[in-house]
Amino acid sequence: MFNLKNTRRTIVTGLLTAAAFLPMGFAAQAKEPSKPAPKMWVIKDADSTIYLYGSFHLLKPDTQWKTPGLDKVFNSADTLYLEVANLDDQQAAIALVQKYGVDPTGGLLKPYTPEQQKLIRETYAKYGLNIDQMLMYKPWLAGVMLTVAQMQKAGFDPNAGVDKTLLTAARARNLPVKGLETMEDQMKVLATGLFGEESTALLDMVKEDATVNETFGKLLTAWSIGDDKTLETLLVDEMKTKTPKTYEAVLVNRNRNWIAPIKDILAGSGTQLIVVGAGHLAGPDSVQNMLKKDGVKVEAYDYQAAQ
Repeated sequence: MFNLKNTRRTIVTGLLTAAAFLPMGFAAQAKEPSKPAPKMWVIKDADSTIYLYGSFHLLKPDTQWKTPGLDKVFNSADTLYLEVANLDDQQAAIALVQKYGVDPTGGLLKPYTPEQQKLIRETYAKYGLNIDQMLMYKPWLAGVMLTVAQMQKAGFDPNAGVDKTLLTAARARNLPVKGLETMEDQMKVLATGLFGEESTALLDMVKEDATVNETFGKLLTAWSIGDDKTLETLLVDEMKTKTPKTYEAVLVNRNRNWIAPIKDILAGSGTQLIVVGAGHLAGPDSVQNMLKKDGVKVEAYDYQAAQ
């Protein structure tokens, strides 16, 4: 997972695959961790505590990620912050997709040779998708459609993802939910054309289809046990090397845009939980590293001490 196409996965998949789900209590789902848990970070001052948690936007329903430590944090929070507060607003997502995801010229396949077009058609057909019905989609949107289909075929469910689970639990306890950015902010980044790199990335997605399940598995395992180095390799390094301008736009710039709001939250009081995609907390340009460079003390959350 782990260049431009995977950044799209972490940003957009949840917006396009929203579905209804039953309210659930978060605490009732918590189980003692039998192995290291997903990484969480802590920021404190005299009267504020912020917990920073890396999300996996789609998960297999049997994934064990809800720990007593996270349960304790969630139940102590005064506000839940997500990348986007209304991530399950289907009407808003559809309107924005129509605004930012459509190319009236129908040129989706024009950059590719006949052989490449054949490969694209065959790969999409494998997941029940007809690429010829997507010719008016921009490459980022066509890529999202393929990614969603790949993940769902592999058993991942958007309704089992961290963001939606926490959003549902927050609503059940009337916990305020706020966003670090808007859905439109996210799609504007994707709709810029991604500096000429997005057509190349779409073809890369197709070429790597044979190994995508293995990659999904590696990423899920690394996230589940808090393996920062593997997450950096899978989520950051390849994108940084293959599509450096996109890396700057989709990860670095967005991380930087979140620093001021997080510092404003810290300047207030109380306990807050901030949940962003795991890729934003991986590598040298991660949110926590940017905060540290700004003089903010950030420490890894001690799950054992929270028991």
